[in-house]
Amino acid sequence: MADWIIILGICGIYLAITLVMGIIPGRKVSNSAAGYVAGDRSMNVFILYFVLGASIFSSFAFLGGPGWAYSRGAAAFYIIAYGALGMVPFYFFGPKARKLGAKHGFVTQAELLQDRYNSKVLSALLAILTVVVLIPYLTLQMKGAGLVLNTISEGTIPEWLGAGIAYGVVLVYVFFSGVMGVGWTNTFQGIFMLIIAWFLGIYLPEKMYGGIGPMFEELIASDFGEALSAPGLTSSGAAWDWWGFS
Repeated sequence: MADWIIILGICGIYLAITLVMGIIPGRKVSNSAAGYVAGDRSMNVFILYFVLGASIFSSFAFLGGPGWAYSRGAAAFYIIAYGALGMVPFYFFGPKARKLGAKHGFVTQAELLQDRYNSKVLSALLAILTVVVLIPYLTLQMKGAGLVLNTISEGTIPEWLGAGIAYGVVLVYVFFSGVMGVGWTNTFQGIFMLIIAWFLGIYLPEKMYGGIGPMFEELIASDFGEALSAPGLTSSGAAWDWWGFS
């Protein structure tokens, strides 16, 4: 049996587990808008942690980010910066929005703004904006999934079909469980990603170079050494300036 068939089978099992874990929470939330969109406001800190993590790191975390670091070096440090800074507004506004939502029964940002400013126009604009900005984000995730399935199947599964399979799995568990399905699957996949990331980050340097330190020493001695000096390289491969990096 070809290796890609075995790998594809493992991937299929992984998707099946994700699907089941996404459907199960639907049996525990109420059949209401608050249950579907806000999980009856019962999401704990542990699950919320992985939901927020998945909002920042997804296909880009495993494909785009490593690819950027591999080809551009220190320039990839910007990922750490926006990941941390992106949570600052949430830290200040998140608890207040949550408290108002529980008090008045809001389940969307649009509802909160409409009540606060008594403006249906503002509410409609935010609703439209939310959909518009989410489309490219969702497209990125599906495109990443399609690329992975296309690669591990050695081209047998075209990218569009791989993206469709992943999208179908997500559609099913979101349909049945809403945001709690997203929460459970994010937690499962987040733990899985952390384990894999730490394992590969320690195992591969040890296996290929004899350790993390020797790996960087060899990289510095190679033609890639310039990329390890901040701020790294631009998308074209030229030296990046601090203004652009910032």
